[in-house]
Amino acid sequence: MKIASLPAPLASRLIFAFGFGFLLSMFTRSASNVLKQPMQAELMMGEEAISLALGTSFFIAFAVMQLPVGVLLDRYDPRKVNAGLMLVAAGGAVTMAFSNEAYWLMVGRVMMGAGFAAGMMGSLKVYSLWFPQDRLPTMNSIQFMIGVVGALSATKPTQMLLNYLDWREFYLLFGGLTVLAAIILVTVAPRHDTPPNGETLAKQIGGIKRIYTDAHFWRIAPWIFLSVGVSQGLGTLYVLPYLTEVANFTRGDAATSLMLVSGVTIINFALLGPFAEFLARKGFDYMTLPVAGLIISMVLLCLLTLQVQFAVLPIWMFWSMTVGVTTLIFAGMTKAFPTDLMGRVYTAFNLLGFLFTAVVQWLIGRVLDLYPRTADGAAAAEGYQTAFAILLGIQVAGMVWYFWARRSGFGATTMVEKDTQNG
Repeated sequence: MKIASLPAPLASRLIFAFGFGFLLSMFTRSASNVLKQPMQAELMMGEEAISLALGTSFFIAFAVMQLPVGVLLDRYDPRKVNAGLMLVAAGGAVTMAFSNEAYWLMVGRVMMGAGFAAGMMGSLKVYSLWFPQDRLPTMNSIQFMIGVVGALSATKPTQMLLNYLDWREFYLLFGGLTVLAAIILVTVAPRHDTPPNGETLAKQIGGIKRIYTDAHFWRIAPWIFLSVGVSQGLGTLYVLPYLTEVANFTRGDAATSLMLVSGVTIINFALLGPFAEFLARKGFDYMTLPVAGLIISMVLLCLLTLQVQFAVLPIWMFWSMTVGVTTLIFAGMTKAFPTDLMGRVYTAFNLLGFLFTAVVQWLIGRVLDLYPRTADGAAAAEGYQTAFAILLGIQVAGMVWYFWARRSGFGATTMVEKDTQNG
């Protein structure tokens, strides 16, 4: 039996080892939706302060680590790179557990952001080494499905767990699980026979420069990374507050709804990979699905901005599904960029996406603090409307750039095509 052309036992070891770490990474991004309000109440923090502590600090650290991680993944064993960083994340979780002020919360979240910086990119790099190029959409979809299980666990199950543990005990437990993930990576995941890239550090840094000066990269990157920032910025911190403060859901109903939003995304990823491979066989460009999905997601974000209430949960569910198509970019990039650059290509793109995620979460918190809070302490619905309208406008600007680039021919030739032409 085989999984994506690889013997099932070997493929299963890879998926389990790298999937478990990525599951925890996605979990801790999304858990802030549920943890935000009890932490905010205990530590008496405003919207901007809690956004900076839980969201912005995490995503800035995650982003800043991307380029060093790209170099490490292309230079050393991805298993050990990932495992070592996860121990840093475990230390960050423990720091969070003992925090009594915003400063130490931020220190802990910075450590967690840095520690999980290789969670997704490490797995994509390893899959590009082990699996045939034409099967990567399916493998990447499997990985993102596992990540969504992590996000799903951060909804109603986490809300129920908080009936037995406070948020400090929760972070201690999470730290222990992260140490376990690091051990699994170095004991379960097989090492690839091909030795890691032996380039000098100077040449590897030159590879990063080559990526960031490539026209094809900038043809596709802006709209995608802006949309990734919007989807992660909203999806990991503001879905549940929107449901409770704008749509007037109870906290329990909002947690259940958040679980449904995450749950439909699992189905989405199960279908996306095979469908993308089908379209590729029919000759469609690898941007076909991402473009279609992002346009639909922007229409849905417009409805959320207008605060349409009669179908608020289905809107969030379909929005989550449609923004998920951006993950197909990673498989498509393997056809556009040389294999020995893939670790740096993934992380160069990720740097932009996570930096903008940090900006989005700070921006939302800042805008919400501009409006007076309601009598029961909730953020004003008008604040959400203003913040969402700004984010939608940013995505529209990214879309205009992409279609202008296509029409003008900017970046039409990929790096792989250039290398082939140059012999």
